[in-house]
Amino acid sequence: MRVLLAFFMFILFCFGNEIIVKDMRGVDVKIKQNLSNIATIDDGFVESVMTHLGVIDKVKVIGSWSMKRDYKYEYEKISGEKYTLRGWNVMKYLHPWLDELPCINSAQGNIINYETLAKAIPELVILRVGDCTLRGSNKEATQKTIQTIQALQIPLIVLHAPRGADISSMKDELRVLGEIFNQKQKALDLFEYLNQTQTLIKQRTQNIKDKANVLYLGLNASARKSGGVASSWGVNTPESFILQNIVNANNAFRGEGSGVVLNLEQIYATNPDVIMLPTFHGYHPVDELLHSVDFTGLSELNAVKNRRVYAMPWTPMNCAKRLEYPLDMLIIAKAAYPEIFNDIKVHEYALNFYKHVYNVDDETAKALLNEQILGWTIELDF
Repeated sequence: MRVLLAFFMFILFCFGNEIIVKDMRGVDVKIKQNLSNIATIDDGFVESVMTHLGVIDKVKVIGSWSMKRDYKYEYEKISGEKYTLRGWNVMKYLHPWLDELPCINSAQGNIINYETLAKAIPELVILRVGDCTLRGSNKEATQKTIQTIQALQIPLIVLHAPRGADISSMKDELRVLGEIFNQKQKALDLFEYLNQTQTLIKQRTQNIKDKANVLYLGLNASARKSGGVASSWGVNTPESFILQNIVNANNAFRGEGSGVVLNLEQIYATNPDVIMLPTFHGYHPVDELLHSVDFTGLSELNAVKNRRVYAMPWTPMNCAKRLEYPLDMLIIAKAAYPEIFNDIKVHEYALNFYKHVYNVDDETAKALLNEQILGWTIELDF
């Protein structure tokens, strides 16, 4: 009897300290119940959720240089005057110690160093496919990355960032992360909080008939080098899904694809009422479009003449939606339909958002507003 009891105690010890989590591949992954050494391969989403759950201290290896870089931008106005902007990844601001961790990616963000990963001996790797670190567009390369990590005999959880015209998969991402840290309900409650803004916007805009024509315009220098002026996002992208299905506006660019280079004639053909400037190869403020020598050819656009140009929150390595996506939605909605959202101040909403999602005080929330270069919302009382 004692031998049998000892055997069952041994089984309980071996398996009681482990849990099974089904990741977004549908794979059951066996992991330790009390993790202390985690490697993340993403651009800040996983760290943001872990911050909300109070377990960010378990991250010991990162996979994105966006949490290490000091970003600085300089623009020249038509007058010849130059002005500069700077910012950090939100996670770097909240957790400066992330900068000191080993980074298993190249500074260019396209080569994973598996030797560095193996040396860190993490108890778990969390990989988010769809971020800039691993975009996932090349399925063969993605599968090779997954297989190489698995060959290191390290438990691997794979998440899939929202792709195409739907962002609902973020709920499943939060479910997986919640299960890893035994906080599933708190993680799902976070999704419901994020979803409140989406619901509010849809309720207010659902009956609009005279829809605003809105153009996403990425002011990246690479577009000009290839003979274009700027880039845009087509009808099959998450950006367009937010614009058309939630804000109930028209995507002025009716093509397909992300970051599609447009020339001057193509931009004028879109005839936008409103222009949104997303993070794309850097942060781009309204002043850059209105006053930079690079965009004088766009001065006759109605959106430019009417000063209906707005900058999106700054999100370095912005290849997939992060927890701040409700801020994106609200800025787009208010830009498209200012009279409908006149009672909502984005800067006030943002401060409350940061405090709830990241569990920070007023002072830190204001600092995060500056890190996302949203000071203009205070200046304009937007």
